[in-house]
Amino acid sequence: MLLGRSSECARLLALVDKARRGESGALLIRGEAGIGKTSLLEHVAGESGDLRRLGTRGVEVESDLPYVGLADLLRPVLHFLDRIPERQAAALTGALALGPAVAHDRFAVAAGTLSLLGALAEEGPVLVTVDDAQWLDPYSLDALAFATRRLGREGIVVLFTARDELDEPASRLAAIETMTLGGLDAESAHRLIAEESTAELTEREAARLLAEARGNPLALIELPALLSGSGAGDDDPDSAAPLPIGELLAHTFGSAVARLPQEAQDAMLLLAVLGTRPLAGTEAALRAHGLSYESLEAAEAAGLVVEEQDGYAFRHPLVRSAVYHGATPVRRRRAHHAIARSLQGATAPALEQYAWHLAASGAEPDEHVASLLENAASGAPDTLPYPLASRLYERAARFTPAGQRKAERLLCAARASQAAGSLDEAAAILDRSLEHAEQLGTRLDIRQLRCYLDVQRGQPTRSRELLRAAVDEAEKVDPALAAVMLGGIALTELAVGDLTAARGTSAAAMELADATRQTLLPVRLLRTLVLLLGGDADAGRSLLRELAGPLASPDPAFPYPLSGVGGLCHLAAEELDEAHGLLDRAAYTARASSAVGLLSHLLCTLSVVEFWRGRWSPSLAHADEAVRLAEATGRLIEVPRGLAALARTEAALNREADCRRHAAQAMEWAASTELPMDAARARGALGLLELGLGRFEEAVHRLEEVRAFSRTHGRGDGLYLTWAADLADAYVHLHMTTEAREVLDVLEYEAGRGHRPVTAGAAARCRGLLEPDAAERHMRRSLALLTERPVPFERGRTEFAWGEQLRRQGRRSEARRLLERALATFERLGASGWAARVAAELHAAGGTEVRPERAPLERLTPQEMQVALVVGRGLTNHEVAERLFLSVKTVEFHLSNIYRKLDGVHRRAQLVRLLAQASEVAAV
Repeated sequence: MLLGRSSECARLLALVDKARRGESGALLIRGEAGIGKTSLLEHVAGESGDLRRLGTRGVEVESDLPYVGLADLLRPVLHFLDRIPERQAAALTGALALGPAVAHDRFAVAAGTLSLLGALAEEGPVLVTVDDAQWLDPYSLDALAFATRRLGREGIVVLFTARDELDEPASRLAAIETMTLGGLDAESAHRLIAEESTAELTEREAARLLAEARGNPLALIELPALLSGSGAGDDDPDSAAPLPIGELLAHTFGSAVARLPQEAQDAMLLLAVLGTRPLAGTEAALRAHGLSYESLEAAEAAGLVVEEQDGYAFRHPLVRSAVYHGATPVRRRRAHHAIARSLQGATAPALEQYAWHLAASGAEPDEHVASLLENAASGAPDTLPYPLASRLYERAARFTPAGQRKAERLLCAARASQAAGSLDEAAAILDRSLEHAEQLGTRLDIRQLRCYLDVQRGQPTRSRELLRAAVDEAEKVDPALAAVMLGGIALTELAVGDLTAARGTSAAAMELADATRQTLLPVRLLRTLVLLLGGDADAGRSLLRELAGPLASPDPAFPYPLSGVGGLCHLAAEELDEAHGLLDRAAYTARASSAVGLLSHLLCTLSVVEFWRGRWSPSLAHADEAVRLAEATGRLIEVPRGLAALARTEAALNREADCRRHAAQAMEWAASTELPMDAARARGALGLLELGLGRFEEAVHRLEEVRAFSRTHGRGDGLYLTWAADLADAYVHLHMTTEAREVLDVLEYEAGRGHRPVTAGAAARCRGLLEPDAAERHMRRSLALLTERPVPFERGRTEFAWGEQLRRQGRRSEARRLLERALATFERLGASGWAARVAAELHAAGGTEVRPERAPLERLTPQEMQVALVVGRGLTNHEVAERLFLSVKTVEFHLSNIYRKLDGVHRRAQLVRLLAQASEVAAV
């Protein structure tokens, strides 16, 4: 047991024990330099000899080389690549420069990392250690964070360490539990000094040591040599001002380095600059610098470096830092230049390292180097990994003088970075590109791309302002580009819910598009959506039919998801089966290509469609996954959308606590991402919850807020933002007839805009409630209209409303038949609040409550339901794992739970039949 670390060791070893039982876990250990983070990792590794260990360590000088840390971690297990999906294996080998490069985004690499770790765990539990995560390159850290968040039942424990003064790794690992290490207690500190120190300290020096070290184990071991005989603790006024631990240790190690021969110092500097190089590479670099293997012997004898199996390593990262930062700038530049010289003639990805070292050597702009890097980035656009392409373009820009060419190369870097899924990085590169752009066309391209990035990152207001400023300029030189820009503005206006603004913007975009005589699918699609939401719905349907062909195979490289917009069009047109078909196919394709960012958008809309179709378990599963993927990919705009979808389905299911929690989260996210429509959707979900529970005053309060938002932004009522039928229902129960008639006017206006049977059916139901004498005619019409679409919940509500009305008119026998049908529908859907209200009415009508068996699929969690849905497509466990970005073991675990929860289902074929039956029942 480590001295003074018994509780910390116990916590870590408990994770190891869980891994032995097949459970996965992770922990981030934070603390200052020298506090003992690495010692904890080594102790756990020593106590876990039966676990296969993979490890890597971040190196400061390599922190911006893509995937260098991941390559170091996975190198020992690359022979397992043939056990993971082919596309993921190709993405990994390309990103890690271990095989032919392939085009991919960073999430394909992250999914491959998860699959590879899962394949390894099939042979036994695994311990993964990532030391000094603050210096791991962001691509490696994101891949490991993504994989770690999705671990479940593999038997893998992942331990990260990071300096506590740096926030970057903490933000990337925010979802992982954290343990902060403090200093040793006084008794343990005394014992450590007694056991490890060989220096003779006076009582005053010992007191100074304890005060300065503040329980830091490395300081307690290393500082005695510095303090011994120094007189520290005497009446020196400076002795009362303790230095930061990092500075003290750096001074200690720097003093030790300074005592070495110059040849050893030069060799250590070269080693610090090289980073994690194999032994052979180290020797080659030493020779190129006029040094030899023996040059490191003095440093090894001083305990500053150690020889490992595959190369030399510094005893502690602070030694590397002391060597590198302690050297003069001239010596550092000379070392970088020597390594760059040894890499001349390299191809990607070593070419990127060549450029990095050349830049660090202080080299001036050089068009030959810039062209070399640009050609490497652009020479094979279909095969080069996006992160590497981005870095090569950036390096090319580094060697390009300020001006137009520099802007163009930075714009290429930003596009590659966006394709890699690094939205924040792409935005930062675009800002730099704009500073150098001299040509109008380049400035417009930059602004357009920045707009789409800002929308995805939850900053639609900034996006709209940027594009507005650019459209007039674009119209003079490229009307088609101006039209697409206007379409982008309309998209941002729709995202915030401002339909009034979107009408004018989309009309102007269409006028420009017509003048160019080009299809311009994004422009026409957004105009279609605006017409369906609040204009001529028949014209919108006509446009949608014309776009069916292009929508079947939209450009996947377009910055926003065209299939998702098409799904929203079908939803607005109340064409639920068509919406489901388009979105389901697009989501399947996105899973197959690991397009995680696109997938979160598609799943948000698919969740809403499944809610209306009465398939509430899939609705929850899609929304739950959308939120998790959106958070993981930085697509912040999708987080409140998914949370609002979750809240509405939970409201209908009477899951009150979950609904309120997710609605509150949606409103909080909507406020931070400037998306008030999603806050309105969340309030609408709360209104539905209160309505189902019979709390009509509370329902009115919530739904009137949604009504106010709708009025302000020129929206009516529809299947995406729905409120009018719920508010009218609440008004009727509170005998607020005048207010109910005002809302009915909204519903009937919406129903009159083309053929909208769901809205028309809700309007007929409300009119039946307000006109008891003509109720039968209106209610029959409502049921007839609602039969045209698969909307069982709406049909149940009409049967309930009519039965409730008949019971109060004394027509108990007729009321019972309707109420029994409504109860069966609500029970089948799992709408327990609504079922309870119907049951009370049925009892009052003299009926006997007969509760049909709940739908079996409601017993599944959202993630189990998502696994079941993908299994239902006939895929193997490995294919399911690839599509859902899970490990095979986690899929197997969820599948075993599914079989346990579903009586009579023990095989995949039985599960497929059950899913098909559930889909048929939902449509009844």
